[in-house]
Amino acid sequence: MAFRVAAVIWTAIALVVIAIVHFSLAPQFDLVQTRLEGGFVATVGQLFRVAAVSSAVLAVLILVRPRRWSALVVASASLAGLVLTVASTVTPIELPFGLPMIPVGPWLQLRVVTAAAETLAVVGSITIASLRRPK
Repeated sequence: MAFRVAAVIWTAIALVVIAIVHFSLAPQFDLVQTRLEGGFVATVGQLFRVAAVSSAVLAVLILVRPRRWSALVVASASLAGLVLTVASTVTPIELPFGLPMIPVGPWLQLRVVTAAAETLAVVGSITIASLRRPK
């Protein structure tokens, strides 16, 4: 039981770190934008804010409801984020639906921090999902 509680705590901390990094980077990427259908302008900064809010919500979710389903949601989101983080380190990523391209930037140290936090969130959430909840 103690290991499961530790996994919940480290997963939530990792998600908070991801949220902080994305919130801090968002203003720098507000200039990278594209115009979508209907005239709406989307920026990478907005996408970073969405990622930050999502990570914060998932941190609260895993703390409040550390169940198998919530752990699998966290694992899926964190794995997707990890793939995007690693892939965007190598090459700019073209997003679907006309969303702006995520550029390769000089923020390598924060990518390493984010990738490490996302890895911890994936491992922690898989641990939570695989261990039985105490009755």
